[in-house]
Amino acid sequence: MQCVTFAPMKILFGGLFLICSLQMFAQRIQGEGIVLGKVVDQNAKKSLEYVKIKVLLAKDSSLVTGQFTDSEGKFNLENLPYTPLIIQITFAGYDTVWRSQILPTKEIRVVNLGEINMAINNQRLVDEIIVQGKQDILKSGIDKKVYNVAQDLTLRGGTANDVLKNLPSVDLDQDGRILLRGEGSVNILIDGKPSSLTGSNGKTLLDALPAGSIERIEIVTNPSAKYDPDGSSGIINIVLKKNKLKGFNGLVTANLGSGNLNGGNVADESISFSYRNASVNAFASYTGRYLEGYRNNFNYSRQIVNLDSISILDQHRIGTDLNAGHTARMGVDWTLKHSRSIAFSTTASLGQRDRTGDLWNTRYSEDALGDIAPTALWQRKSYDPSDQKNIDFNLNFRQNLKSNRGYFTADATHSMGTDLIQGFYDQYQYSLDTVLLSMISPLRQRLSNQESSRVTTLQADGVYLWPEQSVRTEFGAKGILLHQVVDTYSETMDSISNVYVEDTLSNFLYNYDEQIFSLYGIVAHQYKKFKYQAGVRLEQAYQIPNLISDTIRIVNQYFNFFPSAHIRYTIKQGSELGLSYSRRITRASSSDLNPFTSYADPLNLQRGNPYLQPEFIDSYDFSYIREAKKVNFSASLFYRRTTNMISRVRLFSDDNASLMTFINLNTSHSVGTEFVVSYKPTTWFRSTLSSNVNFIKYVTDVESWNRSGFNGNVKLNSSVDFWKKTATVQLNVNYIAPRVTILGTAQRRGAIDVAVDKRLGDHWTLGCKVTDVLNRQGFYAYLRQPTVSQDIEFKWLTRRFFINVTYKFGKLEMTKPKSGQDSGPSDM
Repeated sequence: MQCVTFAPMKILFGGLFLICSLQMFAQRIQGEGIVLGKVVDQNAKKSLEYVKIKVLLAKDSSLVTGQFTDSEGKFNLENLPYTPLIIQITFAGYDTVWRSQILPTKEIRVVNLGEINMAINNQRLVDEIIVQGKQDILKSGIDKKVYNVAQDLTLRGGTANDVLKNLPSVDLDQDGRILLRGEGSVNILIDGKPSSLTGSNGKTLLDALPAGSIERIEIVTNPSAKYDPDGSSGIINIVLKKNKLKGFNGLVTANLGSGNLNGGNVADESISFSYRNASVNAFASYTGRYLEGYRNNFNYSRQIVNLDSISILDQHRIGTDLNAGHTARMGVDWTLKHSRSIAFSTTASLGQRDRTGDLWNTRYSEDALGDIAPTALWQRKSYDPSDQKNIDFNLNFRQNLKSNRGYFTADATHSMGTDLIQGFYDQYQYSLDTVLLSMISPLRQRLSNQESSRVTTLQADGVYLWPEQSVRTEFGAKGILLHQVVDTYSETMDSISNVYVEDTLSNFLYNYDEQIFSLYGIVAHQYKKFKYQAGVRLEQAYQIPNLISDTIRIVNQYFNFFPSAHIRYTIKQGSELGLSYSRRITRASSSDLNPFTSYADPLNLQRGNPYLQPEFIDSYDFSYIREAKKVNFSASLFYRRTTNMISRVRLFSDDNASLMTFINLNTSHSVGTEFVVSYKPTTWFRSTLSSNVNFIKYVTDVESWNRSGFNGNVKLNSSVDFWKKTATVQLNVNYIAPRVTILGTAQRRGAIDVAVDKRLGDHWTLGCKVTDVLNRQGFYAYLRQPTVSQDIEFKWLTRRFFINVTYKFGKLEMTKPKSGQDSGPSDM
């Protein structure tokens, strides 16, 4: 199948035209004023390096430019406008210095501020590092939410998936797919780039990534044209930890835990080292994880076979679940001369996921009078071991422009992953009174599924500032190359010879290639209290599922453009309104396109659809944020319209067997609201409450699939410091309401977690926690169609008790950045 085709050169010419237009729009004659000076310590009279100098317009305090002092404490700000200016001078541990009434003119171009003295503030210094207090666990902005993982005590010993479940408006379904604002199409990035860990085949492998290796998670629900347009609900960017402390530092942690009376042991350990000086930052870490538990599921379905007969299938599966792995990460950053830097990092992980299952199947028949009688009974035992290997390589180059006019970056990323999944199945027939029928030979099957993937990303981005005009321009190009191979082999034992022979159920070789090439440009401007930006991303994409076993190769190629627009209005200091729009796309994953049927459970089959087309989303967001000393509040009203929607459907045969596959439907409409409230009435109490409620309506050609209803969740995180602020107790509460689907409703019940942390001196920390105190976490789905009803339940080991120990050495704390001290130009 082939979609509308455009020549790839159109992207190049369109992009060049766009960039030239941006330059012409922003270019105007600039002033030539110069402000220079030198910053020294007031008492020691020594020069201060890396002091941040900001130039602001006196009329509205908007940023003109800025830079850091050099090794001699000197600064030289050029190309300044001939208008009244304010100079702000900030440095960690020192009082901020202001210089006003700075006015370069054509007659007096150079303004020399001379020697500027900075005084140490009243806070106690510890080896040049000061403790400013804890960061908020959740920072909510007008267009982005930032979750600080280190501040969540309940995540120690957890994985990246555990972190995601605590994020506002985020949920996971029973297959590990991530939902944001009630919908399951999210673009997951690691350090801003695609990775084999984020699931190139539609599955997330984030259980292999420990929570302790994550610094923060950023949620962008309506991204600008700078970002990939994938994901109907937006972007979740997982930012891994990097050292920010000078000298040699280290951290060692150990977590031990157990489950309830059904067993389930846990062990987790990690160690990290780092070294940093003025030009080099090197870091390395290792985390090991071993978690035992159980995973049970139950399925009860009723199907009308004809007018006077109903077929019933009752399935009960009891099983074990082992999740173990190792993750190592290392990297180095070099700060070079002439405002240049190079960074390299690599992350490698080994994962093991072994599951066993004991599935009992009972079939019943119900007559017209409502009498129910069993008709068949059989048992299916399974053992499903799997091994994952992933490695990512990242290389980054950055060039900062003079006078803090912007920067240019180039990134290269290569990610590789393999996943070996095996299955061993034995099926036994029983009489209705549970006696094994020895005269019927058991059905024995073996399955081997080898998956491998490679993702290569090349990207270049640039930002250029025009301070006189309060204009920022951004531009860039990106290429993503994805290649995946799925090789599956299955065999069944011959009951006569007792030898395994190849069967035809699951033997196939499937290749998948995806290539995406894009250009983007953005223009942003500030006028008094208004900030606004507009951009567009041009994209040529190819999706090529290749059914090698059946000699079928399908090429889907399409050219698209994705506009975006954002407007902000500052009501007063700390209070803003925002309005945004973006056009987005959801591409079918390789597993969604894979047409071969999975027979791991013959009564619950899975199959992809190679003819799936991408869905397109128009996303609108109106938001408000208010920041005060004790209360921070953000709220948004959003609307999404999705066309050619990709949806998961379940089709039934007369014997209650079901087939799960994917199709393109017509349209969906989603309107909702989201709010986040952070409350800090004292220095020892913090609480964050978030909620998301949305109404969704599906419009399809199938009458029974035209459904609508509300989705939502509420999440609370509260912590109290005590024992002279050396101890903390934390409470996490998650409530997730039932979610409407085209076939029925689904719900993943949330958990209540409690954690306590005690600092023992400067180096040791001792803590404990209990996850899912009420043991209610699980997944439930209720399917209701005209002739079929089905109830599904998944329950796994969630209530656990943990003890954790942490030892730190080196520089122990980091100065919390003051507002406005972030380096480099930023988005709106």
